[in-house]
Amino acid sequence: MSKVEEKIAELEERLEKTAPNKHTMKSIVYIKAQLSKLRQQLVEITSSKKGGGSGFGIKKTGDAQVAFIGFPSVGKSSLLNELTEGRTDSKVASYDFTTLTAIPGMMEIKGARIQLIDLPGIILGAAQGKGRGKEILGVVRTADLILIIICFQEDGKLNTEELDIIRQELYNVGIRLNKSPPRMEIRPRQKGGIGITSQVKQSVLDEDLIKTMMYEYKKRNAGVYLYEDLTPDEFIDGIQGNRNYIREFVIINKVDLASKEELRRVPQLLPDTDYVTVSALEKRNIDELRSEIFEKLELIRVYNRPPGKKADYNDPMVLKKHSTIEDVCIKIHKDFVRLYKYAQIWGPSSKHPGQRFIRMDHEMMDGDEITIILKK
Repeated sequence: MSKVEEKIAELEERLEKTAPNKHTMKSIVYIKAQLSKLRQQLVEITSSKKGGGSGFGIKKTGDAQVAFIGFPSVGKSSLLNELTEGRTDSKVASYDFTTLTAIPGMMEIKGARIQLIDLPGIILGAAQGKGRGKEILGVVRTADLILIIICFQEDGKLNTEELDIIRQELYNVGIRLNKSPPRMEIRPRQKGGIGITSQVKQSVLDEDLIKTMMYEYKKRNAGVYLYEDLTPDEFIDGIQGNRNYIREFVIINKVDLASKEELRRVPQLLPDTDYVTVSALEKRNIDELRSEIFEKLELIRVYNRPPGKKADYNDPMVLKKHSTIEDVCIKIHKDFVRLYKYAQIWGPSSKHPGQRFIRMDHEMMDGDEITIILKK
């Protein structure tokens, strides 16, 4: 164990032994700030080692990228083969560590091409680079959606402990699941100390706690602007500013092994968790899973409509939700932004068929048709 790991273990033990109350809050926040710094330092160390931080060298292709992550033998490879309809070389076997490298496949749905990546089974300690953990987490950081796979066991029970471990591993390397970046700003200044402006009442953070965290990160002169009620952990994330905010979706595989009693208990076992139950072996709920992946990625389809012609519904442009006319232009060709004159839109986002837009900040919607007119 390295010195950094030893220090992390020591601080985690101190944190566990410190009972949270108003008298210990400052100490808890100080420990959390130190832990966050050390975990980030450990990620940087492991990523800089030979073979680390490369994410297996996988090129991101298609309209979105989805990472499969789970412990060995939960059925990731089988699911990938089913979702891609066999368009992958992912091995399938009933023993641990079948997948030794990352294997990409392509799922086609509703005109979108979604890259699915089957990653080697994660193990405890992946954040420290164990079990090719640094390569696994390197891929996960760039994904648009993380699918965490757990499964029912031979005894018919659901193993939820693995889900908790994976979530913690991802948290430790700066991945925030199903969260948005904290709405806050830190504006450095030459002097004047720490000034704090909050637009809402802070339920936990007070001036002392904020200054404690700022000083720990060697920020002694700055304006702090808070636009929502934040926890100390969220404030630390905002200070570091290098977190990855990615949506999570849980797949419970091997439902064919589940007892009826355990199936009824799943909502209680996984409260506040977005999940679907499937069986790769019996091909159960695979189509539902495909649709769920598409919905969770929040993709929209926009159709090019050449002047005087009809749109080609067989060849949509697939974009992220909230994309604008400018994003459409970039998708077609980088010169379209420079040469843009106006656009006409037919569909859900237009007030009337063929509505003209001079500005490029109009937000597109799924099913829109667009004609772009360029300057001559």
